[in-house]
Amino acid sequence: MPQLEAAIRVEKPEEVVPGEFTLTVVFTNRSSTPASLNTHQAEHPALVLDVRDASDRPVLLPPPSAPDAADLAPGEPIVPGGSLSLTYVGFLDRGLPPGEYRVRYFGEFPALGGSRDDPLRSDWQTFTVRAQRDLPPGLAIPGLKPGPEGPEEKPLLPLPRLLGPVWLYVVRLRCWVWCLLLRWVFLRRCDRVLQQEIDQARSETISDAPPGSEAWNGTYGWHARFLLIADEPNCRVTARVRVRLVGTITPAQRTAWEAAIEAAWNHRFKLCCDCCCPSGMDIVCDIEFVNSGEHQVVNVGTSTTNMSHWGAADTIDVSHEFGHMLGALDEYFTVNGVNYGSGRQPGGAIMNNPANPPAARHYDLVRAGAAALLGHSCSTADVGASC
Repeated sequence: MPQLEAAIRVEKPEEVVPGEFTLTVVFTNRSSTPASLNTHQAEHPALVLDVRDASDRPVLLPPPSAPDAADLAPGEPIVPGGSLSLTYVGFLDRGLPPGEYRVRYFGEFPALGGSRDDPLRSDWQTFTVRAQRDLPPGLAIPGLKPGPEGPEEKPLLPLPRLLGPVWLYVVRLRCWVWCLLLRWVFLRRCDRVLQQEIDQARSETISDAPPGSEAWNGTYGWHARFLLIADEPNCRVTARVRVRLVGTITPAQRTAWEAAIEAAWNHRFKLCCDCCCPSGMDIVCDIEFVNSGEHQVVNVGTSTTNMSHWGAADTIDVSHEFGHMLGALDEYFTVNGVNYGSGRQPGGAIMNNPANPPAARHYDLVRAGAAALLGHSCSTADVGASC
């Protein structure tokens, strides 16, 4: 039997707003010897909260942020008879369907108060979710692969490896001739500004986490939502994520979030789609803070634990979590069968190491959405490369 006892406390379990639903877990040492709990690990909702719907099906939660030094440090001691509490908010998807659900604390590793054979578990707490308002209906991209490789990029003509640059020249010549026909024979105008709400379910399964990080092994799920704008006159594609904040944050901290995210994601890659923009369409990502009509709810706290709970003073991990909002998957340990190695590697891209820039594959949902919107296949290229 675990030394600790876990008890869930929910103040308002009826008609909750999923993006704001809050619960507290109180941990009490009922034994006669000191116990420990790694509160840094236990703060990640997806590692310890078991959520089920009315049919007892698991509700997937957004993935936890990559483990850092605090997550891997020894746990905090709890003296006999002592207790501590942790509050969880921002772990339910903003668009969770209305109905009855239940939740419990479930820690099956020593750092989380239990073990595989004898997990630390609380009683179930039932709650009901009300119907959501102001959630913009979005398009799901047909054929988008669930894995980290994203949808397949299809060139206009297959490129035999043996022919190399010669065949590439043939493909580009064909595209150039076709563009001339569209522009001068069929009078194709390049004045379209198209937009489409995107709402794409994403999921990932993390495995092979090393000792100390075993709790990260599991399956996670979320929705990537944003407004996609394809601007042909300005050769620009914008992914705009509207975020409603819950909690206390200063204007300077909010500005720092915005600056860090847009510096990480903007003007690094472009889309090569059609002849209206022969040099490509610059990819711009925009986070917009709103009071209603949001794509995502972000709860403000002291640390960043997932896509929906950000530390007010953090300007590093928030850029990684914004990547999830665009549909990018994690790239540490093994994700959907692809082994990326440890998290936070010095040379890892942003979905491995939040301090580093993104890679082209992290814009796959943006690219697939733009292709559907423009009616052309698109490929992603470095902003300084030729299309």
